[in-house]
Amino acid sequence: MHKIMYIILLLISTLSFSQKINNEVSKSENFKKLLNLYKIANKEKYNADYYSLQIYNGNYKEADSIFKFSKNFFISDSVYLFYETPNYKVQLGKFWDKLKAQKKLKEIQKKFKSAFILKPKGI
Repeated sequence: MHKIMYIILLLISTLSFSQKINNEVSKSENFKKLLNLYKIANKEKYNADYYSLQIYNGNYKEADSIFKFSKNFFISDSVYLFYETPNYKVQLGKFWDKLKAQKKLKEIQKKFKSAFILKPKGI
């Protein structure tokens, strides 16, 4: 008898304190505009607020070769090839945390001794 009463009280309390789903907010035009602005702001922050590792700076032929090698060797990391007058640059990764970038740098420097950490402003 006590078990039945306990189960009934549990069900009643669950039903009485549960929240009803209201999707009216997500249908609002203002909410959609705000969500879009949030996405744009996050994208801009991501592009400007991270650490990267530069592994090469020089001519196109060498940069392209290092870029292809790096894409195959460092599979789990993103590798980028940029042109910034007058040189091509190969950069690896986007790290939010400088400590993670430093750990990766130690690994990278086994292959590229002159690699270093940089904090680019928007790519």
